[in-house]
Amino acid sequence: MRSILIYPCVVFFTSCVLGPEPGNPDVALPSSIRGDMAPHGTSFGDKSWRKVFSDPTLYNLIARALSNNPDLVAATYRIEEARARAQVVRSAYFPNINGSAAGSTDYSSRNAGQGNATGERSSESYNLTGLLSWELDLWGGIKRDNQAARARLLESEYQRDAVQTSLIAAVASSYIDLQNLDERLAIARRTIESRKGSLELVTARRDGGVSSDLEVGQAQALLSQAQILVPTTERAIVEKENEIRALLGEYPGGITRGGSLDKLDSSLRIAAGLPSLLIARRPDISAANQSFQAATAEIGVAEALRLPTLSLTGQGGVISGDFNKLLQGNSAAYSIGPQLAGPIFDAGRGKARVEGAKARAKIALSDYQKSAQQAFQEAANSLNAYQKTGEIIVEQTKLVKSQMSVSSIALDRFQGGASSYLEVLDAERELFSAELDLADARSNRLRAVVQAYRALGGGWQ
Repeated sequence: MRSILIYPCVVFFTSCVLGPEPGNPDVALPSSIRGDMAPHGTSFGDKSWRKVFSDPTLYNLIARALSNNPDLVAATYRIEEARARAQVVRSAYFPNINGSAAGSTDYSSRNAGQGNATGERSSESYNLTGLLSWELDLWGGIKRDNQAARARLLESEYQRDAVQTSLIAAVASSYIDLQNLDERLAIARRTIESRKGSLELVTARRDGGVSSDLEVGQAQALLSQAQILVPTTERAIVEKENEIRALLGEYPGGITRGGSLDKLDSSLRIAAGLPSLLIARRPDISAANQSFQAATAEIGVAEALRLPTLSLTGQGGVISGDFNKLLQGNSAAYSIGPQLAGPIFDAGRGKARVEGAKARAKIALSDYQKSAQQAFQEAANSLNAYQKTGEIIVEQTKLVKSQMSVSSIALDRFQGGASSYLEVLDAERELFSAELDLADARSNRLRAVVQAYRALGGGWQ
């Protein structure tokens, strides 16, 4: 019967909830993503990373990173921390019950005229007591605190997803860079062999009185130019391998190479999809959303702290001066009753706490807007990069073919005595540069695919 009376009272006292209700930020979005060729199609970001990065070697590297990367591991533990915090906050809905046991012996001074009624100088006291305290959610402060804790938990989960998307993109981009360095090294070594042949040719012509020492020196300089690139690139390769191993959560070491990643770009159709879905897919934006909702809920927590609290407190147990009678019925004692407490004067502390909470909510809203704007900027830039790098590859391929033809013609003219070695020198230098630029263009194209995937919210699936 008593519980039947308490229940409606609890409902009445917890029906008032202070502060604004947490919800999604009201932010205007663009009607489309700039550069999207298929705005109503399925977004590239919806694909699982396992399908996008299906190359066995790259797949294995990403899987190792997802298992061992320290930043991702730490982000996972932050979820556990936030979950524990949410459980602590949730416990405020329930009574707090503690117990205590005590025993004491008092010995009075005879000269001080102290003693009990029987004249004895010593007395004993024993007790077993249970203590109860239950704060009613009078103003909804506990509810708002739970909403904030729940939002912080979701924020930590989205932050982990954001770390994962960035990690996958970093591993893929670094592996693409590594393959590009391998290609540049191969170009340098191939060019060295070609220029060694040219040096031998010019040296033989000089010995035959046809060429000069100047032309031999020019051929040697051209060879040295390519040779310098070898140790420079080898150094960059080691550093890039160590960088990848760090992303994997491993100590420095080599990286096993796989085949070409050209199929990562072959017949690929990159579409951004609807702007609203981009907002939903990007875990960093979702994290900012939850941060805003938590800050909004915390306004109600701060407002509730300015008002009185109503608690039900009580204690009960057994008390006796004789340990052998402690558990007898006559030793029972208890007290129970409501307690109303609230601030009378706090020098403006409560008001300042509310103003601070409101300011934090505004900051969180601003951070959300910034995250959304940055997401659309990254998406637009990545789509543009994908399109333009494709155009660059087409033209750069034509340039390499042209330079190969020019180099061959220049060498024939030199051997026929129709021109000096300077023409060969210029043609070889331009060809070498064009081949390196083509390798970079192909690498940039693949990096654009990776960045588009991350920018469109892919990687956490």
